[in-house]
Amino acid sequence: MTHRSSRRLAPAFLLLALLPVSALAAQDLPDADALIATYVEQIGGEELWNVGTTMSGTMSMPAAGLQGTFELFQAPPNRMVMRLNLPGVGEIRTGYDGQVGWSMDPMSGPSLMEGAQLDQTREEASVAASFRDPELVPGRETLEEAEFGGEACWLVQLTWASGRESRDCYSMETGLLVASEGTQASPMGEIRSVTRFEDYREFEGRLLPTRMVQESMGMEQVLEVESVTFGAVDDGEFDLPAAIQTLVGDGSY
Repeated sequence: MTHRSSRRLAPAFLLLALLPVSALAAQDLPDADALIATYVEQIGGEELWNVGTTMSGTMSMPAAGLQGTFELFQAPPNRMVMRLNLPGVGEIRTGYDGQVGWSMDPMSGPSLMEGAQLDQTREEASVAASFRDPELVPGRETLEEAEFGGEACWLVQLTWASGRESRDCYSMETGLLVASEGTQASPMGEIRSVTRFEDYREFEGRLLPTRMVQESMGMEQVLEVESVTFGAVDDGEFDLPAAIQTLVGDGSY
């Protein structure tokens, strides 16, 4: 190389040297939108999932010695009810009917959600939440390589419409969602949690994890799916329980 050509290249090398390391590293990270799009394609696509879903299985908390059953009903665009039955505890119910977020359990009785807890429930009850729809999740950015359960994945920062933040990790090998971490809003405040998604299986052309392990406050809660059906869900499943209707009162909630 001549002295003249080396002088022409010098400014380019100088520019690279002046760039922050983070800017250089970002060039090697896959686009967050592309990672999410691959995941949505892998699980069957938005159209197949934009229907009612009925799911049931077992729920356990190994450290506490608890094991019971769960039922989950979800209907587009954003209605949801989940029922947990735990021997020795009773039935725990949580729901969102498109406007009212509520919960009932034998220990604290019926209650209405508000503030951050209601915002999070509203977002997570939406069928589009599974696709990380841009209207629900306007902010998405790939941060770095990570590992969950021994599987290499891309860590993606999500900013939801409500302002809350969470992180997804998408498998480098399969493109599937390996884990998600964030905070769960509750009457006690925000609780940090990590959920692992395992044992994906196909149901009527749709791929979903049949084992979900949520870890928070040093405890694990395990949901294992046994049955899944797709199609219209009876509207009665989303009716507010009488005790919740009493709290709602005159409908000004």
